[in-house]
Amino acid sequence: MQFQYICRIPGRTGRYGVTFSKGTLAELQPIGEPEKGGKDLWLTRGLFDIQVNGMLGHNLSAEDLTSEKVIEIDSELARRGVLRWCPTITTQKPEIVVRSLEILRQVIEDGAASHIHCIHMEGHYICAADGYRGVHMPRFIRDPDPAEFDLWQKASGGHIGLFSLAPEREGAISFIRKLKNEGVRVALVHHNASHDQVAQAAAAGADLSSHLVNGCAKMIHRQHNVIWSQLALDELWASFIADGYHIPHYTLKAVIRAKGVDRSILISDLAHLSGLPDGEYRKNELSVVLREGGLWVKGEGTNLLSGAVKTLEEDCSFIAAHSGFSIEESILMASRNPARYFGIEREFDIFPGTHGPFAVFGWDGVNLNVERVLK
Repeated sequence: MQFQYICRIPGRTGRYGVTFSKGTLAELQPIGEPEKGGKDLWLTRGLFDIQVNGMLGHNLSAEDLTSEKVIEIDSELARRGVLRWCPTITTQKPEIVVRSLEILRQVIEDGAASHIHCIHMEGHYICAADGYRGVHMPRFIRDPDPAEFDLWQKASGGHIGLFSLAPEREGAISFIRKLKNEGVRVALVHHNASHDQVAQAAAAGADLSSHLVNGCAKMIHRQHNVIWSQLALDELWASFIADGYHIPHYTLKAVIRAKGVDRSILISDLAHLSGLPDGEYRKNELSVVLREGGLWVKGEGTNLLSGAVKTLEEDCSFIAAHSGFSIEESILMASRNPARYFGIEREFDIFPGTHGPFAVFGWDGVNLNVERVLK
C-alpha cells in the first residue's frame, strides 16, 4: 500500500502509515521504524489556542472589527495548524465589547470562521493595581457585574465559554458560581488574591490559571504569592505563554513540572500586531515596539510586555528546543490538553473513518512547521 505520510501521533506508540482521501482518514497502519535521519512528521487534529486577542493588525476588541477580519484571523491560524481557537475580548468600552460579541456571534453561527470553539473574556474584572493589571486599561476594570455578563452572553448568542477574572474583587466568588452553573469555564488571571481567596474561587468552580507567572507584580513575597498558590492547587489547570519572552525557559520548565504536563496548556496570547513587520505601533493607549518576536511598551526596554506575537506552533518549538520537554509533550499541551480542559477530547481522537481537518507537522529538532492541513 502507498501511504501519503509516515507519521507519529502524539500520545501513541510507534509510527503509522497515513492515507487521507476525500476529506477522511482512510487508512492508519502501524509500520516498522523508518530509516533514521530527516524530520519527524506528526499527525494531529490541529493545535488548540484558547487565548487569541487578534492578529494581522485586526484587534478583536477594537471598534473597527468586522466579520471579514475575524475570518482572516481564522484562516491564518488554520494555515499555521491552529484548527481550534478562542477569540478573546479584553478591556474596552462597553459598547465596543457588545459590538465585538455580536460580530463573533454572526461569524460563528454562519460557520464563516469554522475553527472557533468559544469566546474567551479577559481583563474586565481583574485587579487594577499596577503590575497585576498588565497593560489592560484601568478605566475599564471593575467588579464583576452579573447583569452585564448576561448582556454580553446574550450579545454573543451564548458563545462565551471561558471567563478570566480576579477572585479577590467584590462579588467574584458568587459570580464564579453563577458562571459555572451556566456552563461557562472560569479562570483566574491578573490578580493579587490570597491563598484562601484562590482556594475559595476553586471551590466555587474556577478551574484554570490563565497565563500563569505573568500578569502579576515584579516584587512579590518569596513564599506567599499568587504563583505558588495556584501551582499548589492540583484541581487548577494552568496555561502558559511559551514565546521565550513572557517566561524564561528555566522558569517555564519548573512551573510546568510543578503543575504537571497533563494539567498544563500552552497558549499564544496573541496581540493584534502578530504577523506584522517589526516596528513601532499603537496598542490601545500605548506606543509599543514589535521586535524579533516580542512586543514591549515603548520606553520600558524589555521590562513591560504588551502581549505576544508568536503563534502557537512557534511556542511549541521554543518549549521543546529550550525547556526540556519533548516535541510530543509540547504538541499535547497545545492540542489534546485544551480539548480535555473543555471536555471535547473525543473530537481530537485519530482513527480511520474520522473526517478532517488534520494538521501534519514536521519537526526538525528546532522548528515545528506545518507540512499540510488535510481537509
